[in-house]
Amino acid sequence: MSHSIKFALLAALFVSTHVQAYQSPTHCSILPNYIRDASRDMAYCLTMPSPIAACGNAQLDVQVFGNNEGRLPKSGNGQTYYEGKARLPQNDQAGTYRLVFLVTDGKKKKAIEQRYYSADHYATFCTIQ
Repeated sequence: MSHSIKFALLAALFVSTHVQAYQSPTHCSILPNYIRDASRDMAYCLTMPSPIAACGNAQLDVQVFGNNEGRLPKSGNGQTYYEGKARLPQNDQAGTYRLVFLVTDGKKKKAIEQRYYSADHYATFCTIQ
């Protein structure tokens, strides 16, 4: 096999295994009440002037989400992704359940553009209405 064919095959293999094409998440079907409650609480504190501190005061574990795997749309100028843990009510453990919100910084206040839920620690997402 020639070197150019080997190179082309290796390049194709690398691209297919390392580049995640963004795929639009589906809408979430029925969500448990504790996920809906966590989503509501997180939406409230993320619109405050200091969202991470406000969420911390509400005992929500929230931080900036990097979207490093590119599974969600890229954030635009003035937009930030925040992640929060949706804790199971019976044992207060987050496990793999995560909420991710895309927030736009407005002149007067922050606006939540999109809400996502992941039941498998960011492997897949669905959108929350």
